Amino acid sequence: MNKKTILIILLAMLLAPASIEAKKKVKEPNVPQLLNYPSAKLSEYRLHGGNVAIRGCLALPEEAKGEKIPQKVLDQLNGRFTVIMRDYIVRKEKTSVIEFKNDGTFSLNVYVPYPMQVLVYPLGTVYACPGDTVNVTIDMTKRTKEEGLKFDGTGLGGEVTRLLQVIDEKYCRPDLSNNAYEKGPDSLMMWKDEQVAQLDELVRQMNKGLPELAGCSPLASDILRTHIFAERLQHICDYYMRGEYRLREDSTFNHEAYWQQFFSFVAPRSKYLTDNPLLMIGADEFFFNRIEYDLFQPINKGGISRYLPFDYDPNIAEMVEKENLPYRREERMNMMKDIQEKLHLSTTDFSAQVCQLRNIFSTLKIHHKDHYDQGADDVAAAMTVISHPELIRQGILTFRDYVKENEIKVTEDKPLTKGDSIFQRIIEPYKGNVLYVDFWEMSCGPCRAGMLHMRDEIEANKDKPVKYLYITDDTPEHCKSFLEPNNIKGEHIHITRSEWGYLQEKFQFTGIPFVVLFDKKGKQREDATVEQLLEEK
Repeated sequence: MNKKTILIILLAMLLAPASIEAKKKVKEPNVPQLLNYPSAKLSEYRLHGGNVAIRGCLALPEEAKGEKIPQKVLDQLNGRFTVIMRDYIVRKEKTSVIEFKNDGTFSLNVYVPYPMQVLVYPLGTVYACPGDTVNVTIDMTKRTKEEGLKFDGTGLGGEVTRLLQVIDEKYCRPDLSNNAYEKGPDSLMMWKDEQVAQLDELVRQMNKGLPELAGCSPLASDILRTHIFAERLQHICDYYMRGEYRLREDSTFNHEAYWQQFFSFVAPRSKYLTDNPLLMIGADEFFFNRIEYDLFQPINKGGISRYLPFDYDPNIAEMVEKENLPYRREERMNMMKDIQEKLHLSTTDFSAQVCQLRNIFSTLKIHHKDHYDQGADDVAAAMTVISHPELIRQGILTFRDYVKENEIKVTEDKPLTKGDSIFQRIIEPYKGNVLYVDFWEMSCGPCRAGMLHMRDEIEANKDKPVKYLYITDDTPEHCKSFLEPNNIKGEHIHITRSEWGYLQEKFQFTGIPFVVLFDKKGKQREDATVEQLLEEK
């Protein structure tokens, strides 16, 4: 064997491991990353709360002007006006009624815990930033409501509000014509891939510059771009949820493997889709609701069923050790590890941290009621997986408010609100009875299903001191086609749309059906059923 042959063999041996290793490598997909994002510094103070002034003017035709705005004019705009603030970090909301003055103007101060979108119902969404003013003009002399409606304002809130509708129309309106979730998991997966391709194309467009954002301040641009991504991911999650619902009864289908594959696109894009503090002020309740229940399933499904006593008990400690039961903080950490292992997202992913807080505060009152020690333990357990300072602050402040609201035994006498007066008028004829009060509308499927479900109970209790009150802002004529054929008994109370708004403010609800119970003394109760209230003296 000559020297040349030996050199060729040695060279081949040296190169062989490198070539084998090269074959093992999987080609990474070409995922475009968002440049110059964030373009503005998000200071801690910018995330604090405060009041936003929401002001408006209703411009009326000459024939409608007078000492009072005609109800017919208000009915053209859906009859009731409310501002709905949803604190999506800790799942709290507050509804406030807008009252027009005789000259058609209104003014309302709304507290927001951080800059956020709020709904001015039924007009649309505005961006509320503490210290700013949002202006709403409703010109009833225009041909259509859309032509006559204008949003404006001062500061960051005004800047984002002016562009929000334009951005929504061009970049955030989902194509609802393709019901891919109805055609099976393969079709839904292909649809998702198309949506992700559109998402990547959006990133490329943003890197070149969206014309609608030209001249925007850096923070306003960041908020609006974040809003676009949040809307897109929410839509993908919404379709996934609908497809999953159709497969729920199929025990042969591997739901977890499909979930992992479906959401595998998130990790390479997490910088702007989930692990992004700008989502706190750029996303909304619907975004966090969808990702909590779909993308971050381990958090939503990982409910902790066993609670340890607040004080040390050696017998229980021995049992926990023997059965190898996880403590609540360990359970919370396991949820984050599950997300890391299956979706390759960080254990400190910002949106996952938000979902941990939502998971705690959505059930705090239901599970713990006045057991504040257990509630404190749950909040403390969640804090072990929360690292973002502002989320920690929101969690602590919310738990403080929860204890204050539920622990104070002496309440101050407050003047009756319009909502109080309306409700007292409604229930006056039924004094001395247990009251089951259900707020509903014909357009609400779950409302109608609940009323059908209650028929047997109403019949069984017809001779007992309990009244079932069904309150709606629909007309009797509109409800007749459902109530009569289905033999829906009970007391049917029809109110105006403006009265509905005042009752929303009184009971602080936005979703329906909404049910409240009152005992025989007229006290609202959350701790008992109808049967238990009937047994009370």
